Amino acid sequence: MDNELQTNIKQIGTISKGSKIYIEDYVMTFIKYMEDRYVCEELIFVLLGKVKREDDEDILFISGAIEGSDTEESDGIKIFSDKSDKYISETRAEFFPELDVVGWAYVQPGYGDFLNEAHITYHTKAFTQDFHVLYITDPLDKSCAFYRRKPNSMELKPINGYFIYYDKNEPMHEYLLECKKRLSLEEPKENLTENVDSYINSKLRKEKEHKTKGTDSDFIPRDAGRLVNLLGGLSFALLFVTLIIGGGLLKSNSRIEYLEKQINSLGENYLSLQEEFVQTREVFASQNARKTESQESTVENTSGQSDVQKTDSTAEGAGQAPAEEKVENKTYTVEAGDTLISISKNFYGTDDRVEDIMQANGISSPMGLIEGKTITIPE
Repeated sequence: MDNELQTNIKQIGTISKGSKIYIEDYVMTFIKYMEDRYVCEELIFVLLGKVKREDDEDILFISGAIEGSDTEESDGIKIFSDKSDKYISETRAEFFPELDVVGWAYVQPGYGDFLNEAHITYHTKAFTQDFHVLYITDPLDKSCAFYRRKPNSMELKPINGYFIYYDKNEPMHEYLLECKKRLSLEEPKENLTENVDSYINSKLRKEKEHKTKGTDSDFIPRDAGRLVNLLGGLSFALLFVTLIIGGGLLKSNSRIEYLEKQINSLGENYLSLQEEFVQTREVFASQNARKTESQESTVENTSGQSDVQKTDSTAEGAGQAPAEEKVENKTYTVEAGDTLISISKNFYGTDDRVEDIMQANGISSPMGLIEGKTITIPE
């Protein structure tokens, strides 16, 4: 790989002097692929690349990664075994003959980018150069961090920022294809739920063993926190699937907007009809009250008016019957938005003639107007 500074890069975090790290995108892709393949499992990788000295600082270029197969466990973390070293040596000779070991990567689901004493002890023992780095990542909470040895010290310090660069990385591409081919021949791994169940049972068993022995253990609170993160990750995954299903039922944002408009329109129409109904009911009540008063007044004057009416009838019969007046009623074509109240007010200047319009047109309900229909407006 060419050690010249890359122009096609992406900066992550804040870059400090003396700690420039460039990692090729294919390396990140490979680690991400293995995280997805081995869900909820701790993984380790050896990092390969080159170191360039410039302006009294080491600039690290990471362009390769090899998985640590057949690992061992020490102080609660995975480490490379003799079989791992053999596999790494053979793979490096086949795919990355020009690259040097520049550090290692540790995947720890549920622990975040936490650096513990076991990491520090193993790093200082197996990776002795000052430029050697440790890359820790947690796929559950999407956290990651680089660590590097302090000058003239055995302590590791966090690196605040780094660069991801994009290059035609054929060796890493070929190795990734080889891993995919090999893993496709293996039996499929358990699903996420099975991994979580297995993890819980394993940790409960270990906790019981330590309590039986009566010894103190540092891993219990650490694993308890990890368990919470694992369950949180599983809950988030289930929520995400639920949202996808809900989105599939609604299909699109345009469909949602259309449904909202229809609902709003129905609500507005309902309120309008309700208002018209209330107004019409008040008109009917007013008219009924006036009719009742008129009927009472008629009953009181019936005896005095009967003789006069008879006399008038006799006079009319004796003479020539007057010609019957012809009443010309108006007509009106109902338009959108019209109501009996609005029509009454338009033609009579009052809403007292609603019942007359209904009787003249055989309308039995205040809501019985039909748009486009011609109705009679009585005099």
